[in-house]
Amino acid sequence: MKNIKSLYVLGLFAIVVLLSSCLSTIVLENDEIVKQNETKIQTYLSSQSLSFTKATNGIYYTAVGDTSGRVMTAGDTVRVQYTISRLDGVKIDSSVTGKPFQFIYGNSTSIFVKTLPLLHESQQGSFIIPSTQALGSQTFPNLPANSPIRLDVKWFKTYSEAAYIDNYILANKITVTAKYSNGLRYIRTQDGTGDYMASGKIAKVKYTGKLLNGFIFDSNVAKTDTFKITIGGSSAITGFQRGVELMKVGEKATLIFPSSIGYGTTGSLPKIPGESPLIFDVQVIAVSDN
Repeated sequence: MKNIKSLYVLGLFAIVVLLSSCLSTIVLENDEIVKQNETKIQTYLSSQSLSFTKATNGIYYTAVGDTSGRVMTAGDTVRVQYTISRLDGVKIDSSVTGKPFQFIYGNSTSIFVKTLPLLHESQQGSFIIPSTQALGSQTFPNLPANSPIRLDVKWFKTYSEAAYIDNYILANKITVTAKYSNGLRYIRTQDGTGDYMASGKIAKVKYTGKLLNGFIFDSNVAKTDTFKITIGGSSAITGFQRGVELMKVGEKATLIFPSSIGYGTTGSLPKIPGESPLIFDVQVIAVSDN
């Protein structure tokens, strides 16, 4: 029994030693790759007489253009026109002219997440990216393993519906009654005379729907009928539904909300493009059981 225990202990010790040796080898290999990348980058910058700044993540960059533009924030829709090349000048990837690459900042792990935060919107930038930072770069054709790459950004646009809505509210000097976590801004413009509407009741409403640029895409104000919406139901887009549920009979309100609780990224063509914040001026005319 003692011999078995001794063999067991010796076996565990051997495994630990083997694992430690493997981990040490991996660390040394990674360190060597980092050193090789740094040498290649410095050689390239020197040969091209380039002056780049080194960011804290190890990426070298330079930027030109106006610095007054927005920087990306989580949730932004970002569009970028770019070219990716090897350091010998061979192009290995690029966006299609007229069709920029698009992603949601916060939902992507691409190299743009590590580079574009160094730019302001409307700026152009160039980046030298070590292989340890170039996620997915090894899938590019004709790119040797552990090779740094160059990214040139011709332009990028960052679009935040929240910022767009806030700017609209500020420019129009609107006092928001309440703002909700789903992005809905509720502005009461006339008090109601009745009680809040109970779940299951049918609200009859007059409304005008428009985009933030003032374009009216729908309205029933000039019509004799009213739009019916079930309180607590899902008979309308979420922003409109939840906004009406906050109202009393006789009340008027303006509802402003992002596309995430509106018509989403696809919109409702031809009148409502994708990613469009919406405004609804609403009045609850009456409430009934059916």
